[in-house]
Amino acid sequence: GRVNVRAAEEQMAPDIARGRAPRTAIGLKQDGTLLMLVIDGRSSASAGMTLAELAQYFVKLGAVSAVNYDGGGSSEMVINGKIVNKPSDGRERLVSIGLGLFIK
Repeated sequence: GRVNVRAAEEQMAPDIARGRAPRTAIGLKQDGTLLMLVIDGRSSASAGMTLAELAQYFVKLGAVSAVNYDGGGSSEMVINGKIVNKPSDGRERLVSIGLGLFIK
């Protein structure tokens, strides 16, 4: 429920910690609502967000906790097999691991 960016503790590079970039993050509200965000960036349409801006946005949405995942060109959201954001690479990027939520 408050901004707590720990970039220094986690020894993040300054450009990642303070720079605007595409971001992928997940948060949780007190009532159990799950918030999943993919922020576009590195384009004329979107500058991305800093980690502090991302944290502030989660607080605004009512999150009590949140975590930032890998960002940049791997920030992509797919719903029902369709990419719903604009990945900064201009296309899908191969990644070794992803987070998926599926209806049982």
